[in-house]
Amino acid sequence: MASQLAPLTVHVYEPVTGRHLYRLPYTAADWTESLNQPGSMNVTVDYTRTAARLGLFESLRCWKALIALQRATNGGFEVVHAGPLTDWEWDAENRSLKLTVGGGLTLLTKRLVINHALKDSWRDGSMLLDEKHPAGDMDLTLKGSYADIARGLTAEAMQWGGLPISLPPVTGGDRTRTYYAWDLATCADRILDLTSLEHGIEIRFDPRIRPDGSLIFDLHAGNELIDNTHRWNAVIPGQRVILSSVAGAGGSMTSQAWLTGGKDGDKTLMCRRTTARLTDQGYLFCQSADTTHTTVSDLRTLQAHALGDLAQGAFPAETYKVKVGEEHHVKVGDHADLRVEDDHLGSRLLRLKITDLSGSADSDWLTLQAQERNDT
Repeated sequence: MASQLAPLTVHVYEPVTGRHLYRLPYTAADWTESLNQPGSMNVTVDYTRTAARLGLFESLRCWKALIALQRATNGGFEVVHAGPLTDWEWDAENRSLKLTVGGGLTLLTKRLVINHALKDSWRDGSMLLDEKHPAGDMDLTLKGSYADIARGLTAEAMQWGGLPISLPPVTGGDRTRTYYAWDLATCADRILDLTSLEHGIEIRFDPRIRPDGSLIFDLHAGNELIDNTHRWNAVIPGQRVILSSVAGAGGSMTSQAWLTGGKDGDKTLMCRRTTARLTDQGYLFCQSADTTHTTVSDLRTLQAHALGDLAQGAFPAETYKVKVGEEHHVKVGDHADLRVEDDHLGSRLLRLKITDLSGSADSDWLTLQAQERNDT
């Protein structure tokens, strides 16, 4: 049965408080969501008299507006995708405006991990890069669970200027991370680092319309974000669930991860971690190199990244593409048990985790990407 959902509309919000500004007439919109990534959206506005009266040239400037694709629901609104306007292009010949929109995490790509005490006390000059004895306020230490550290990074970013983000409760834990101002790392990058560790977290910034009509992004962080476990049968007609394709890519598969960290003079931090998970199943022994952690100076942190690489790479990298109706209300991070009968796969139950989602305003179908869960 086809979806009976309300039509999608595009709205513009103020970027600091999330205050609603106006509804934007649009011609086309498509979006993507990915677990532990900002996601993106493209919106096309053809210039009608209504659009021309809105004065879009003044209000739709990069980082001056939040754009949301939403629909009315019983008693409120569902936000399909929202984020800051990061790029735009005006096609004068065809009188068409194209907008590129990020996601909630995109807001934190414009905030650095720097102790907000330096907001007023900073003085230009030479800095001694001494991690054991950092100069005043050049370090930022956060403690708790990895989710708490992600929360702390976001809270610190908000001290430099308002952001329409709501923070989750503190959960508590024994993790510690210290960040140094001289690394000039973005808050978004440091949060994503927490997703690649052993026992790392998953994160989402879910957009929501508050009762006063303003837009806010709810930070969700935890060991695994599962809003729903869907149970689908692609064999039964009328379920609006279709297995579209399956693809295997072995580039990230590994049984032994070698990593390098930061350098101290003529010394370089290195570590290695190994698993027999793949070789015990008959797979070739594969090694991998990860040299991206150039600011890591603590061996235990580098080892956690190595174990994270193994957690990601010690499984067959097969991606399932599934099409489902919008009425299934899927979010990235959800689980899905999908029954299929297929010439290549045979008859089997696929236990999947949804990692990516895409859709467009002119269709009531969503395209999902998923990987098989490791439930052991």
